[in-house]
Amino acid sequence: MLLHSSVGMRKVVQSWLLGVGLWGLVVSAWPQPTEADLQIHVTGFAHDRGQVIASLFSDGHDVFGKPDRRVVGTIQQNQATLIFPHLPYGSYAMTVFHDENSNNDLDHNFLHLPAEPLGFSNGFKLSLFSGMPSFEKLSFVFAADTKPVEITVK
Repeated sequence: MLLHSSVGMRKVVQSWLLGVGLWGLVVSAWPQPTEADLQIHVTGFAHDRGQVIASLFSDGHDVFGKPDRRVVGTIQQNQATLIFPHLPYGSYAMTVFHDENSNNDLDHNFLHLPAEPLGFSNGFKLSLFSGMPSFEKLSFVFAADTKPVEITVK
């Protein structure tokens, strides 16, 4: 009787393992997502007036040219969260600015330098020693495991 019981148990275990293995094949063959929502958390605002504008550039595009995507958001308690919905995974660069007068443009002073607070992806900080921003300097990879992008405007 013990022998009959162990043979039955072996068949149960084998069937269970076969089921788990087949389920694993089904799950691994299931199409993986190729896009998601990219979240950006922006800090460093001196006040909540105006709006925040983020421009997103895809791989190889000029960060001084027309962005591939642009989102506008509100500032609350000196910070903002923006979403680029349904963004395909890949390499991107981003610029963000505090549009203090809500005219939808980055204003410049008489020296043609930005007159509104500005921030960049990949931790880039504009200075005399950093050189001008470029796609390479601002680039980051957006993938399934990407955490929200943190940008500080100054």
